[in-house]
Amino acid sequence: MRPGNRWLFRIRLACLLAALLCLCGCASFGRGVTEAVLASQGRDQDDRRQCMVDGEAFSGLAPLLRAQADQGAIVAGDTGRHTTKLVYIHGIGVHQPGHGARLLRSLAQELGLDVRADLTKRIVLAPPAPPERPMGEVNFARVVDTERRRELIFVELTWDAITLPEREAMAFDASAVHTSQRAALNQSIRNFTNNVLPDPLAFAGNRGGDILDAVQQTLCWAVSTSWDALPAKTQGVRCEESPSPGARVGADDLVITTHSLGSRATVDALQKLAQSAAQAAAAGSQPSPPFAGFSEKTITLFMLSNQLPLLEAGRDPQLITGRRQDYCGADAPKAPGRFLGRLDMVAITDPNDLLSYPVPQRWVDEYLDSRLCVNVRNVIINIAPVRSLPVFGEFADPLAHTGYVGDPRVIALMTGGIGHDEALPLTVERCSWVEVDPGLN
Repeated sequence: MRPGNRWLFRIRLACLLAALLCLCGCASFGRGVTEAVLASQGRDQDDRRQCMVDGEAFSGLAPLLRAQADQGAIVAGDTGRHTTKLVYIHGIGVHQPGHGARLLRSLAQELGLDVRADLTKRIVLAPPAPPERPMGEVNFARVVDTERRRELIFVELTWDAITLPEREAMAFDASAVHTSQRAALNQSIRNFTNNVLPDPLAFAGNRGGDILDAVQQTLCWAVSTSWDALPAKTQGVRCEESPSPGARVGADDLVITTHSLGSRATVDALQKLAQSAAQAAAAGSQPSPPFAGFSEKTITLFMLSNQLPLLEAGRDPQLITGRRQDYCGADAPKAPGRFLGRLDMVAITDPNDLLSYPVPQRWVDEYLDSRLCVNVRNVIINIAPVRSLPVFGEFADPLAHTGYVGDPRVIALMTGGIGHDEALPLTVERCSWVEVDPGLN
């Protein structure tokens, strides 16, 4: 992004988020009143929150784990065993290691993975170049079924430390000198602002490169090591310096789940890798070893709330767009030049979430790198219930942004997908599906 565009983007983003915060403040202010009204209407009514899926059928995690059962019981040290890894990348706000525990618990319960490893394995990320600075950390957790035939490796990135200096620079604002001068409600809004606003601004500024590198390193570690080969703690080592970078690309399934700003960071990281691979090919060298096998790999990306269209504002366009037919598919004329075999993007959005957007396929073709071979499905789902309030009309909590991982329908879609016989009953009963057939184009 050019410097002028970057500053324009940051100014626009700051203004927009300030407006959103005002709206959120108004919603919070009225919450005490509306809760009383909602209580008077009764909360035991049938749950009629919408769930609409638009796109091709897709499978979730369950079929991937089921395929492991034919390998027999898990044996320690069996590096040839096929497994499934789920990478989870957080978004704006303060996060500590373990922030993905609720998602992992929900998925494990739905998948029948009732046994976990006592140890969580930790990788402290190293910067790509001096000076030494915090880059966040990656934690690996392992859950299996009671028969030890199916397993899920949960790979959690916490990049919070990268933008910590920006929040610390405003720490003075939390002192009594300043808080004592504000009304309580305004102070609550100010706390929210100071916690989350630095992240998107820093991402658009000089911290974006480090966040993208943290995502790339997380993906690299996920496809480079088995659970048994990973030490309890790794520090001061870049993934490309590990004993076997990219060794698991063909051996393991890879699924990515992102939340909020984590979606933009992940897509940008993949686009940056695609461009690096193209530059390496143009120079007559091989792509980076950890990702050399991605051109034949299918990755599913579940985006729980995203700002892809919003955060595209002010950016320079990708070098190759609108050419999916040239790169994607077995018979595509430029298939050797693609970065991913296929990226199955599932955008899960509450239409009342002020910080989430649907992602039409036309938008994908126009703005995202064609070499990622993105095929998008959109899930429009009410995380927060829509209520009818006297005087105000219909209302839903605009801060539904944080509720995705707690919604059973979201977990069911991630587990069993939709549009096939193995979809979970909850999905079939509660979600409608409009199939998209590319063959009709």
